[in-house]
Amino acid sequence: MSDVTASLPLMLKHLRLGSIKDHWQPLAAKAVTEHWRPEQYLSELCALELASREDKRLQRYLKDATLPPGKQLGSFNFDAVTGVTKPHISQLINQPDWVKRGDNLLLFGASGIGKTHLASSIGYGLIEAGIRVKFVAATALVQSLQRAKEALRLSDALARLDKYAVLIIDDLGYVRKTEQESTVLFELIAHRYERHSLIITSNQDFEHWDKLFEDTIMTVAAIDRLVHHATILQCTGESYRRKASLKKQTT
Repeated sequence: MSDVTASLPLMLKHLRLGSIKDHWQPLAAKAVTEHWRPEQYLSELCALELASREDKRLQRYLKDATLPPGKQLGSFNFDAVTGVTKPHISQLINQPDWVKRGDNLLLFGASGIGKTHLASSIGYGLIEAGIRVKFVAATALVQSLQRAKEALRLSDALARLDKYAVLIIDDLGYVRKTEQESTVLFELIAHRYERHSLIITSNQDFEHWDKLFEDTIMTVAAIDRLVHHATILQCTGESYRRKASLKKQTT
């Protein structure tokens, strides 16, 4: 290494250009061999750095999203469920304008038919498109928000969730009907209304949501905000858990 380039690795390290630091020497040798112009060499280095940063960002998003492992679109059996199709789900992933508008996606159906898998599949796809997603069980989310409210920090807790363009709330039907939980759930829905998207899975149709909220007026107001800009998918089919259990009993 010449005196001119001796300090280059240190400078690249301080500039946090890790990929360029790792590749500038072998790429320089290739540039000399293939008679690249200086701008081509610089362009190749920049492309490597950008690709590395994008990959690291994707890994950060995936880790932060806490999506259930293995529940990608390719492993979902659409033949076992009616009311939803692979082209429709793919469209929601590949054309995410609905996320930019803060629209919602609501998945209804009995337990065990794959609603969580579908929601997770969309989450994985959106992350690949550079969209921040967070997956959380409804009961855990509501309990966390309730603790924040008791500590007079609910506004802060809701604001922290704003960094996620899409919040996936799984199994909303299992939230207990108490005044405290109803209130924080409504405040979350109202806070994200027309700003950030919600994907909600529930085994309870709207007509049964009076079991989730203490107040009928609050129930109507929550539903009104959710469906105002929403895609609603009603999934039907036989529980895969039940089918797996029956198959196990017969073997």
